[in-house]
Amino acid sequence: MYLYLGYILVQFHPVINKFLQSNISISAMLFSVVIVFIWSFMPFVGYWLAKLFKANGQASKYMLFIFGVGVGLIEKSLFYFDILTYKQNAIGTFVVFILFFIIAYIPTNKTELATKK
Repeated sequence: MYLYLGYILVQFHPVINKFLQSNISISAMLFSVVIVFIWSFMPFVGYWLAKLFKANGQASKYMLFIFGVGVGLIEKSLFYFDILTYKQNAIGTFVVFILFFIIAYIPTNKTELATKK
């Protein structure tokens, strides 16, 4: 869950920025927030899928949060540096899906690594 919270933190930045710059109704704001939650939840399924495939990576909640923020920043940088256009949003979502899938396999506990050897 902390992985998702870190990722959603980065996703909410443009939404909140848009709310502060424009005069839109409360219902439009609520709709935007719901859509951001749903759209940002899709890549997180990659983490769950990896766990379903018995991914053995264990990370603390702080590391998962940092990974989530990092992945969110990677996705934003793909669009900021024009590696992807906004019409290629599905590719960005797929990249995040793959990164979340990979994160599920990364062990960050040194004590856990030592006991498995």
